[in-house]
Amino acid sequence: MIHTKRKSALRKIQLICLSLLLAGSILLSGFSLAADVAYAAPSYTLSVSNNEPVTGREVRVQVIGQELSDVYATELQATFDTDHLRFKSASSDRFGYAVAPAVKGSQIVMAFTKVGPISGESGTVVLAEMVFEATALGSGTVELKKVKTVDSAMTVVDHDANAIASLKVVAAPNDPGPGTDPGSNGGSGGDTPIVVDEEGGKIVIKPTPKVDSSTGRVVWTIDESTWLKAIAKMTAAGGGLKKIQLALTEVPGSTSHALELPAVAFSDSADVVQVEISTPFGTVTVPSNMFRDGKPPAGNIEFRIEQADIAGLNDKLRAQIGDRPVIDLSVHSGGQEISWSNPNGPATISIPYRPTAEEKANPEHITIWSIDGQGNAIAVPSGRYDAATGSVLFQATHFGKFAVVFVQKTFDDLSKFAWAKSAIEVMASKGIINGVSATEYRPEASVSRADFALLLVRTMGLQGAKGEAFSDVPADAYYAEAVAVLRGMGIATGTGDNEFRPNDAISRQDMMVLIAKALSNANKAVPAPADPLSGFTDAGSVAGYARDSVAGLIHAGLVNGSNQNIHPKAWTTRAETAVLMHRLYNYFYKQTL
Repeated sequence: MIHTKRKSALRKIQLICLSLLLAGSILLSGFSLAADVAYAAPSYTLSVSNNEPVTGREVRVQVIGQELSDVYATELQATFDTDHLRFKSASSDRFGYAVAPAVKGSQIVMAFTKVGPISGESGTVVLAEMVFEATALGSGTVELKKVKTVDSAMTVVDHDANAIASLKVVAAPNDPGPGTDPGSNGGSGGDTPIVVDEEGGKIVIKPTPKVDSSTGRVVWTIDESTWLKAIAKMTAAGGGLKKIQLALTEVPGSTSHALELPAVAFSDSADVVQVEISTPFGTVTVPSNMFRDGKPPAGNIEFRIEQADIAGLNDKLRAQIGDRPVIDLSVHSGGQEISWSNPNGPATISIPYRPTAEEKANPEHITIWSIDGQGNAIAVPSGRYDAATGSVLFQATHFGKFAVVFVQKTFDDLSKFAWAKSAIEVMASKGIINGVSATEYRPEASVSRADFALLLVRTMGLQGAKGEAFSDVPADAYYAEAVAVLRGMGIATGTGDNEFRPNDAISRQDMMVLIAKALSNANKAVPAPADPLSGFTDAGSVAGYARDSVAGLIHAGLVNGSNQNIHPKAWTTRAETAVLMHRLYNYFYKQTL
């Protein structure tokens, strides 16, 4: 009977939403989108606040929608593992009215709606947050099964979400646990456990810390014997393990963690191992070939991950950073800091971060700044908030200070381009695209071949050896380095006669060719399906050299046709290009970070 009432209440909320829409005060004008700017199909993920909650503690699971368009109301259907979790509540910061969740066994149904003459939600949105209590040891899941959305045109759409979040309820740690194997002495006064984590695809080494009395720094040390034993375990486990994690535990009062590794960990080897250094301040993953030419320093190598001191920064920069985390990464050998930089062996870094309510509403504007030695802030385009891990992720080819920031950049001439406004603002906030001035973007203007080359390099963070200069690309041009990088990587080959024609407007098909080549170069190729262009009336207009690239990008959902046309030779506006690069950014980094 109670369940029937709840179902009735959920139906009532939908009727409330629809009646509000019928009132006419919130009807929004639709847009006829150009070929490359239609919204992609929505997708849904679950983000867990703690993948290993302790019994008796709360764990929060966020429902996140991506590529959403005008969501005014939503109904969410989820299930959870009742053997290990107890459902407590559900809420949403984005909707004004909610029905109490209907819970029956392992099933949860939630519904939320906006109220009044306001727009629906678009882009990446945290639709709801569920709160559970961890009740029993063991592994369990929370699954989002179905999502129903209602937009401001009264259109109801059902989605199969099929999003799963896994977690493991644990007791308070007091021993290495089963599956560990004592290694050799790690130089810290005790045995160093080595754990084979086949499910996680890695070897875990858990060294014991000691305090350096001369500096007060907490230091973990792995000697050569322990490292080689970990490599032997990795080899014995087969080809599925390619990562060694060094788990550095929290030490109360410490703001600096240092890990000392033997030089053999970074010596030249046919098999590249990912070395993950995990600390409470952040996690750094570097490839074992991080040093150029496979030549690490002769002595032991010390990595330091520290909470950075920003007192010396100017007032404006300190205000922009606020109380968000700032870390300082450095590598040392023989008591000296090494100025490390390697574009071919980037580090992947994650910084734990809990966004504010405003930031949760606009998570794509959470990004990373690199702070150089003169106190200047430089945007790190790859910086993005990952709700699934509760961390800000990015790649870096150098060490130094990195700050989590929240940037909201906009322009005054976007009012007629609502379909592109969010993408333009996100990409500008990440330092990938610029306006023609501080306040003007000119969304209707065409994009030159030079500007697109620069956008592609920034969006994907492309770095590498520079190719020979084209005869019509001045060495001091703002785009010269980007074009040289693309040529060096074999992505840009020019238009013939050693020319690039940088000032020409770029066609849609040439854009797609460059993107497809860049993805292939990054081992993220988009293969074309059989007979991929048969549904388009102008498929015959696609140049032979571009057919596979065009087909691959359409198949991957990066490009959409318009009224069964591709328009391969048409120019693309700055607004359309921003939307395309925003899609490419998300497509690329979801597979990379």
